[in-house]
Amino acid sequence: MKSNSTQNLYKRFHSLDSLRGIMMILGIVLHSAIIYSPINSHEISNVLFLKDPISSHISNSFIVDFIHSFRMQIFFILSGFFGAFLYYKKSPLQMIKNRISRILFPFLIFETLLGPILNFSENYSIDILNNIQTEFSNSIFEPFIGHFWFLYYLMIITIIFSGFVLLFKRFDHIGNAISKIFEKIITQPFFRIIFFSLFTVIVYLLMDGLNALMPPKIASFFMPEPFPSEPRIRLVPNPLMIIFYLSFYMFGWFLYKSNGYLKYFKSFDWASFILGFTIFCMYFFYKSSIGYLEFLIIKPIMTWLFIFGITGVFIRYFSSYSPKTRYISDSSYWVYLVHMEFCYLIPCLIFSWNIPSTLKFLIVTTLTSLICFLSYHYLVRNTFVGKFLNGRKYPRKTI
Repeated sequence: MKSNSTQNLYKRFHSLDSLRGIMMILGIVLHSAIIYSPINSHEISNVLFLKDPISSHISNSFIVDFIHSFRMQIFFILSGFFGAFLYYKKSPLQMIKNRISRILFPFLIFETLLGPILNFSENYSIDILNNIQTEFSNSIFEPFIGHFWFLYYLMIITIIFSGFVLLFKRFDHIGNAISKIFEKIITQPFFRIIFFSLFTVIVYLLMDGLNALMPPKIASFFMPEPFPSEPRIRLVPNPLMIIFYLSFYMFGWFLYKSNGYLKYFKSFDWASFILGFTIFCMYFFYKSSIGYLEFLIIKPIMTWLFIFGITGVFIRYFSSYSPKTRYISDSSYWVYLVHMEFCYLIPCLIFSWNIPSTLKFLIVTTLTSLICFLSYHYLVRNTFVGKFLNGRKYPRKTI
């Protein structure tokens, strides 16, 4: 019989696995809403963009910015957590092998197989939505990074951080000291928000300083808009993005080493989420008047309130095994990989419909979700593809 501590640890992993699955599936909502959000001021300079020019509403921008304020940060925290789990419970070599088979190989294979389809879908959708005709037969075979950037940068960050861990392995006392400090901070609901927000401020300043030191052409290549805009996703590794998301990966790594303290995420979880959402609303509606210093204060606090709030809610309510949440977690990788072309193409089919943008957004989200989940259930779950993505086949049964 399992000990209580082992059972509790197993339950906690259920909650984090469910959280990871939901964050992946939120990509459908995010990428559907982007098409029906109003054109941003920095997009006006672009000749073409993937937006519905006749159907847009600020509510869709609200959805995009809301999801974007925590989703990728939580992704990298969970990646660091499970990376540390593999490193310490198995071995550094097993962790690298697992990351290669679960991250690098899917990236390379789906980039190769779906890249041309995604390039075609994106270019075709831009043409339809902008009512033009262009020749893009050659461009469909260009490298496509798109939403696969997460896997690409996660592999880079995993290699970098694993190198640091192995390099400083002889200085275990330093890592243990950091873990003890980390544990004390995690148990203090108010102080942890302040501490990790300040840590993110330092990361932002480091990114800004590094960008300022770059030659102008290189700086604009990695970050076309002035800071605090987001760094550009590039196939050439963007050091600014690596620094930013490496900080969250590192948090997840130390979180695993202190996983007995995960229960403290439930402290003020709903309060953290509600306060984070309140700050987000003010930030969203007044961001045009928010300056650089205000951004450095507001954005990190908002992000960490969401991180502790959302993670705490999942630990509170999803720590027990559930066939439904497990099914969602198992399907989420496939959904993440294949959803994008449908988010591109379905808007073209309903482009001329004279209905509100919110209804179009719901149609795209619903149809994309149905296609992704049905294809997973009947084409992936009990096949070699399911084993390739999830490490094993699952019986094709209803949940």
